[in-house]
Amino acid sequence: MTSPEPVSGDPDERLVFRRGKLRKREDDEVRMMREALANLADVPRVKGILLELSRFYNPVTNAAVVGPDVRRRVIALLEEGDRDGAHTLLQAHLEQYLKLADPPATGPTD
Repeated sequence: MTSPEPVSGDPDERLVFRRGKLRKREDDEVRMMREALANLADVPRVKGILLELSRFYNPVTNAAVVGPDVRRRVIALLEEGDRDGAHTLLQAHLEQYLKLADPPATGPTD
């Protein structure tokens, strides 16, 4: 048996062990938030993405992945022409979502 090779790349890409191999975790919510971040100039598209994300359930928070308050604020910022503000808000929300999805690090209990 060969030893596992070091994994390099984006630290946000979480890996899972599936079918005997280490694979990227497929997370539609993260992909969609990144798509929204990449298309902030296209307000109707971002509105649609955020609406769809508001339909996804986050069992950790017992709420929508993107709540109505975040969705409304991002859309309002975009409609005001503040892409930087919308980007900052959505990026912070994505980072918080990624932290919630990662299991907490546990140290030795001795």
